[in-house]
Amino acid sequence: MNTDLATFAWALLPLAALHLAVRRRRALLLTLLVVDLGVAALLGRVVLTGHQVGAGVPGAQAWGTPATAKGSPEQTDLPLQFHVWWEEVRRLVRAEAPPWISDRIGGGTGLYAHGQTGLPFPLHVPVWVLGAERGTVVMMIWKLVLGGLGAATFMARLGARPAAVVAAGAGWAFNLYALSWLVVPLAWVVAASGWVAWALLGALRGRRQAGGMLALVLGVLCGWSVHPESAVFLLGAAIVLGLPLAWGRRRRVARLVPPLALTLAVAGVGALPTLAAVADSSKLAGSREIPLYPFPWLTPEVQVHLLAQALVPWRDGHPADGSWRFEFPAAPFATSAGTVPLALLLAGGVRRRHRRVALGLVAVAAMAGILEFQPPVVTPLLAAVPGLAAMTWVRAAFLLPFSLILLGALGLDAWLRRPRPARLAVAAGAVQAVVLLAALLPPRPPLHPAAMRTLLAPAAVAGLSSWLGAARGAAVPVLVAAEAVAQGWEVLPGIARRSPKGEALETLLELARGSEARVLGLGPALPANTAARWGLADLRAHDPVRPRALARLHAALGAQGMDLSGDVTRPWAGLAGAWGVQWLATPPDGLPTAQADGWVPVWRGSGGCVYGNPRVLPVARLARRAIAPPGDAGAGAWEGVDFATTAVVEGSLPALGGEGTLQVVEQRPHRWRVRVQARGDVLAVLHVPRTVGWSVRVDDRPAAMVTANLAGMGVVVPAGEHQVEWRYSPPGLAAGALLTVVGLAGCLGLALSRRRQ
Repeated sequence: MNTDLATFAWALLPLAALHLAVRRRRALLLTLLVVDLGVAALLGRVVLTGHQVGAGVPGAQAWGTPATAKGSPEQTDLPLQFHVWWEEVRRLVRAEAPPWISDRIGGGTGLYAHGQTGLPFPLHVPVWVLGAERGTVVMMIWKLVLGGLGAATFMARLGARPAAVVAAGAGWAFNLYALSWLVVPLAWVVAASGWVAWALLGALRGRRQAGGMLALVLGVLCGWSVHPESAVFLLGAAIVLGLPLAWGRRRRVARLVPPLALTLAVAGVGALPTLAAVADSSKLAGSREIPLYPFPWLTPEVQVHLLAQALVPWRDGHPADGSWRFEFPAAPFATSAGTVPLALLLAGGVRRRHRRVALGLVAVAAMAGILEFQPPVVTPLLAAVPGLAAMTWVRAAFLLPFSLILLGALGLDAWLRRPRPARLAVAAGAVQAVVLLAALLPPRPPLHPAAMRTLLAPAAVAGLSSWLGAARGAAVPVLVAAEAVAQGWEVLPGIARRSPKGEALETLLELARGSEARVLGLGPALPANTAARWGLADLRAHDPVRPRALARLHAALGAQGMDLSGDVTRPWAGLAGAWGVQWLATPPDGLPTAQADGWVPVWRGSGGCVYGNPRVLPVARLARRAIAPPGDAGAGAWEGVDFATTAVVEGSLPALGGEGTLQVVEQRPHRWRVRVQARGDVLAVLHVPRTVGWSVRVDDRPAAMVTANLAGMGVVVPAGEHQVEWRYSPPGLAAGALLTVVGLAGCLGLALSRRRQ
C-alpha cells in the first residue's frame, strides 16, 4: 500500500509547517485551506473506491504491470518510465554504483544524461526515501499545494484583494492541465509557474533576493528536474512576461539580465549531459529528416474542436471511460482555464496599475496558443528555429490556462473595487452563450456527463451576480475552485492496491533466476522497461532519448519510432542472441511462423508464452573476423551470420585474423573490464549500445571505437595479453557541475548584494 504512515507524514508535516509559515497572511492561509479541501476531495475519490493513486498499463496484468482502474489511463509514462528509472537509481546506489546508466534497460541506456531521474532535484527526496510509488503520492500533494500557493503569492505581490488572491491560487492549483499531468514530473513545472512569475516581478522591482530566487528556480527546473523541456518553455514565458513589464525602462531591462544568465549557469550540471545525449538521440536525428511541425493531424477541423474543448472540457469524450474520440491523448490539450475566470475578466477589466502585467500575460497566452495550435503562417517560421524544431511544442500548453486564470483574478480584483452586479451578469451571459455554441459545434456527439457538470457555470455566476460582491467577494474563489475540481473530478488515475505477478511472469522469473541473460518481449508482452522492476535485463527501452545506435537495433527487430520505440515485431533469434537475449516473452498466441525459426518453446499459458534461444552469446566476446552488412538486418539477412566468431561492421573494416580468449574481470553498469589473450589482431565487442559518454581503453591507453553488430562497441586488440576497459560517464558532467557551482554562488551573491535605491 502506498498510503502508510510514512507516506502521510512526508505529505502532511511539510504542509503543516507551510500553513504555520503563512498564518499571519490571511489571503495565503485561506488559499491553503481551500486547496486542502480540494486535495482531500480529489485524492479521496480514488482512495475511497478501494484503489491507490497512480497509473498503470491497460491489459498488461499478465506480466506483473498494474492496470489503470480509475481515471485517465493515458499516463502510462509513470509505470513504464519514471517509476522504473527512479527504482533503478535506488538499486544502483544500494549496489554502490553511480546512478549514471542502467544495465537492465535497452541493454544499457543512460539515466542521468537522459534527464530521466531528477537525481539532484530537491523535491524528489520522497522518491529516494519512500520508493517510487509512495514518493509519487507525496509529490502529487506537494505539487497541488505549491502550485496554488505560488499563483496566490504572485497576486498578493501585485497588491490584489484577498478574494482575487485566493481565486488565483484555487483556480491554478486544480486547473485541468495540472490534474491531467499530476502523476508525472511535468507537473512540477506547472506548479512552479506562479513562483517564477512572483520572483520575476520582485526582480524587476529591484529586489535582489527575488532575482536570485528566479535564477535558482528556473535553473533547477531547466537542469536538475525530470522535465527540462517544459521548464525551457517556462523560461521563455518568463522572458515574454518580463519584457512588457520592463519595456521603456532601461533599469528594469538590466535587472532581467543577471537572473537569466545565472539560470543557464545553475542548470549546467544536468543541462550539459542532457544536451549531449539529445544530440545523439534518434528523435533529434529523425526530426532533421522528417519535419515535425505542423502536426499533420492538426487539421483546421481538429483545431476548432480543441478550442471548443478549452471552453467545454470533455465535449468529445473522456479518457476515463475510453470515450475520448481523438487519436491523440487528451492530457496535452487539457487547456481549460474554467469559464468563471473568463466572466470575471470581462466584467472587471484590468486596473490601470496592472495593465503591463495583463499585457505580459496576454503575450504568454499567445505564445502558448501558437505553439499548441500551430497556425499556418507562423508555424513554418518557428519550425526553422534551431532547437525549437525538435522540441515538443504542446508542452507549452500549460501556459495558456495559467495566463487566463491570472487574468481572471485581475478582473476580479478590478470588479471588487467597484462591484457592478449588472455588468458581471452581462459578462457571464456572454461567456455562457459562447460556451453553448462550443458545446453545440458540429459534428456533435452526445455530450459526456463530465462536460455537463460545468456547462452552466457562467449562468450560475450570472444568477448569483447580486450576491457575489458581498463579504468582499468571498464566495467567488469557492466558485472558481468548484468549477476546477468538477472539471478534473475523474482525471486522476488509480490502480488496484494489489498487482499480483501473472503466471507468465512467474515462469519467466523462474527460468531467468540466477542468470545475467537478457529478455525480449514480442508485441505487448512484457511491456518495455517493466522487466527492470523484476530484476530482468530487457533489450528494449521505453526512452524518449534513445541513442541512434540503439534505435537502429530496435528497428531491425521491428520496433519503429523516433523517440519511443514501438513493439518488437521481428524477434530474429540470431540477432537477438548476438545481443545476449536468451528468453522471449510473447502473447498467448505465440510467435508468428515467419519468426519462429531459431526459438524453442519453453512454456505456454493463458497469459502468454516463453521461448528459449539456443543462439544466445555472451554480451562481451571476441570476433576474429569482420564483415560488411550482408543485407537488411530487419529483413532477416543477418540470420546466417555466425556471431560467435564474426562481427558486422559498417564502413572501413578492421584488419583481423587472429583468435583468442576473453575473460570478464569486472562487470558493472558503467564499467566493463576484460582480459584478452590474443594470437593476432581480434575485435573485442561489448554489446552495450554505443552512445556519447562511453570510452574504451586498451592497457590504460585511449583506443578508437568501432560500431559492431548495429550498436555494439568494438575495439581492435593486438596480439598478446591486454586489459580492455569500457567506461561510461555522463558527457559534460564535470563542466556542468563547475558551471552550476558558479551559478549557485552567483545566485547567493545576487541575493546578498545591496539593493539600489
